[in-house]
Amino acid sequence: MDPRNTNVRAITTAGCFAAVILILALLSNYVPFFSIIGYFILPVPMAIIHMRFGLRWSLMMGVIVGTLMGMFIDPVTALLQMVTFCCVGVALGMGFRSDWPPAKMLFGVTIALGVGLVALVGMMYIVLHVDVLQLLNGQFQILMDSVIESYKDSGMSEVQLVQGRQQMEEVARLLPAIIPLMVCLGLAMLSYLNIRVAQIILTRLGYAVRPFLPVRYWEISRSMLYLYVLAIVVKYWGTSRGIDGLSVIGLNLEQLSVFFICIQGIAFVLYLLDRHFKLGSVGQACIVILLFIFPLFQFLVFVAGIVDMAMNYRKKHNAA
Repeated sequence: MDPRNTNVRAITTAGCFAAVILILALLSNYVPFFSIIGYFILPVPMAIIHMRFGLRWSLMMGVIVGTLMGMFIDPVTALLQMVTFCCVGVALGMGFRSDWPPAKMLFGVTIALGVGLVALVGMMYIVLHVDVLQLLNGQFQILMDSVIESYKDSGMSEVQLVQGRQQMEEVARLLPAIIPLMVCLGLAMLSYLNIRVAQIILTRLGYAVRPFLPVRYWEISRSMLYLYVLAIVVKYWGTSRGIDGLSVIGLNLEQLSVFFICIQGIAFVLYLLDRHFKLGSVGQACIVILLFIFPLFQFLVFVAGIVDMAMNYRKKHNAA
């Protein structure tokens, strides 16, 4: 294929996506859901330009689109969005252009999102004079008060109310210690969604990008089971001995191991469903969302992850 035709095609495709982004930005003033759709589409034109022409032209595309967005929506909001999608778009473009393996791609986009998040927090503090940590603390206090009020309305005794408030205060005390881990895990999940959406779009457009292994074939190391047991022991030891640092370490290790065990459980559930039903990408995404939303499903996924890790069911079944 003539390189000039390929370059024209890349510019045309990116321009069409930029137009779609601007339309979504305009519609998001009336229907906020369009901003969610736009978030996952925003990095795609930057990735296309980066794959064809390099970093400088990719950043120029991001600045132009961000400037045009500022004409249709609030300029501050446009600036915040531009920082986020520029970081993700550059990481995606670098990864696809250099043919990074999936693990490196996930790590790179997660780091880019982390840089974007730090920049956003800094800009909110400098431009809007908003302290995100204080804002989160205030929202948690409001949530705590509403929970206590609901306890009162349900007819709880004073002793139960005191115990409930003590539990909430303990959660508030430990929350700052586990927020960094939860933010990192959340960024990793968001990075995976960004990569998958970009891969689907670019593949349909005819670009050759390295795909991820389907979730149902993912294998998490059995060491996460041992880490979970260790975390429970460390957390219990720290709590019973009054060693706050040890308790915080155990809590973080527990959250980390539970997250990866649940990933294994989701892969196991999707593997079992795929044996009886042919699920497309949308169906699998809906199932994953349901598994993360409902607490009962989360527990079942956790148990499924433990069972699959302990028994190696998928490996044994495929070997047979």
